[in-house]
Amino acid sequence: MNHKQRTQLLEEALALHKSHLHEDAERVYAKVRIECPKDFDAWYLSGAMAYQRGGHLDEAIELLQKARKLNSDSLECRMFLGMALADSGRHAEAEPHLVRTLKKNPHMAEVWENLARCQRAMGLPREAMASLTKYVEIEPLSANAQELLGELTAVVHGFASAESHFRKAIEIDPAFAIAWSNLGLSLLEKGGHIAQGMECLDKALQLDPFLIAASSARALGLQRLFKAEESLDLYNSILWMEPQNAFVLSARNTLLNYLPQWERGAIFEAHQEFDKLYTCEESTVFFNPPEPEKKLRIGFVSSDLRKHSVASFLLPLLQNFDSARVQILLYHCHHTEDAMSATLRELASKWTNLNGVEDDAAATLIQRDAPDILIDLAGHTAMNRLPLLSRRLAPLQMSYLGYPNTTGLSAITHRLVDETTDPIGEADAFATEKLIRFSPCAWAYQPPAEAPHPAMPGEDQPITFGSFNNFLKVTDETLKVWSHLLEELPSSRLFIKSIYLDDPEVQRHVIERLMACGIPIDRVEISSFMSSTADHLAAYNRVDVALDTFPYNGTTTTCEALWMGVPVVSLIGDRHAARVGLSLLTAIGHAEWATETKELYIKSAIALARDKSLRTQLRTSLRAEFTQSILCDHLGQATRFEAGIRQIWIEWCSKMAGSQESV
Repeated sequence: MNHKQRTQLLEEALALHKSHLHEDAERVYAKVRIECPKDFDAWYLSGAMAYQRGGHLDEAIELLQKARKLNSDSLECRMFLGMALADSGRHAEAEPHLVRTLKKNPHMAEVWENLARCQRAMGLPREAMASLTKYVEIEPLSANAQELLGELTAVVHGFASAESHFRKAIEIDPAFAIAWSNLGLSLLEKGGHIAQGMECLDKALQLDPFLIAASSARALGLQRLFKAEESLDLYNSILWMEPQNAFVLSARNTLLNYLPQWERGAIFEAHQEFDKLYTCEESTVFFNPPEPEKKLRIGFVSSDLRKHSVASFLLPLLQNFDSARVQILLYHCHHTEDAMSATLRELASKWTNLNGVEDDAAATLIQRDAPDILIDLAGHTAMNRLPLLSRRLAPLQMSYLGYPNTTGLSAITHRLVDETTDPIGEADAFATEKLIRFSPCAWAYQPPAEAPHPAMPGEDQPITFGSFNNFLKVTDETLKVWSHLLEELPSSRLFIKSIYLDDPEVQRHVIERLMACGIPIDRVEISSFMSSTADHLAAYNRVDVALDTFPYNGTTTTCEALWMGVPVVSLIGDRHAARVGLSLLTAIGHAEWATETKELYIKSAIALARDKSLRTQLRTSLRAEFTQSILCDHLGQATRFEAGIRQIWIEWCSKMAGSQESV
């Protein structure tokens, strides 16, 4: 084939290519490749077309790689090869091609977008943000660019930080449904803007009624308004449309713990649905030496390794582990790192922030560390990494502390509890994990250093019952019990403090619920979240008796009330979440405040309210009792925790030895 014939055929193929007659174009390109196997243009144009037509990525990569061998200087060929590799999930291979392309021509917006995708997949979210920022600089009027940068900003810095990007996307394209949805979520996270956030989510659903992201965000908004049943209905409708949505399944499962009308067996079945999304590889090979007495590498996975309740219970354990026997690995999954994070980091041999790191890259990072035991501290709560743990990244994976129920995930082999929260025999039937009752009480509590001294309420203050629990735990059933309590003591008052109660829309709804349940609103004080720990704890000095919630008891709030010298009345239920109060009160020697019935709950609260002498004595003695309890026996609890997981490790080693002998 002479030069003229080759040129004519390439022009013919290119014309067919531009007319989207791809099959015809490929036949002509192929003819040139056969006749002129070293013709760069034939290989490059064929590869570019294969990429552009979609569904032919492997073919595109093969053709473009051949073209690059013929001409390594072609910027366009390198660009298409990088994008084809990125689209096929070969991100590490794609990244150097895209970087080299941009070094030669930094004004290619599409390449910056593809590079950002690769960087995210490779576990480099901040580098991806820088790439998307370049994309926005090149195309400032691109709604897609603003939306993508907003989404990544939300991951790296939190949704509230991404608000401006979503607003710009909407300004550019008012019909951009996902931007409206993400703006709504930003406003929900910002605080004090729930009504505006819900309006944005409604707008998103008007534009796209089947937008799952907007519906799930709206369900979250309903929770922020403390409308648990409505939120559950919406989650269930989403799952009817998309039953394999892991995020929504987790959110739904978490919400079920708050609802008294759901029986324990039904909640267990709902949690088991989660495992159906994942295949646990029982044949996974681990190279951890099965040595019973080795120094154990224990990894903790949580989004709460910061100023958070979970950290308050984890810290005393980490501080008291035997460093000769245990090596700590911490995997933080949140954009915030604070003073508590720094304290925890000092206790770990390795700290890794997995925030924004996608599961493939996160799995690689954890597997490189080769933990012997991986402990999840989140369960189904927000920002959990259960899909990551479903890959079974360690010989043993456990659940502890941050979730009051089974994970339902077969890759989680054990759950650490106590015999009070999870009675032997009865509770085991409602857990997919093997329950390990490592201590008489499953918690070790670190009292806040900023806590003020306990003090009795003022002499002129009426008897005040208080609940500082997340108001989502306050069901109508609970409110009706509190209403009867206030009726029994006509001069008493109720002090409610919870996150989100500074939002006007939330306050309005809460007041409506209180009144509907028979609670006179003029006898109620409503307060919101206090950022200062000292101020928050000082508020207990205005409370005579703390009222625990049911069926989802408090944990941190109960410990805080007791530390501040305030007795807590709790109602015992039939599941872990409803027995935490009993466990904590038993631990400090006041199991009598944990009651079996609502009538006894009311009776106990009234008896404490009327016995001023006892309350005065408790105000000074409870902190000492707490200090002397197992909750503050940090070394003992750490030793018991270590012993519990060591025994599980020994059993695994024995199992491995047995399997090797059978071979």
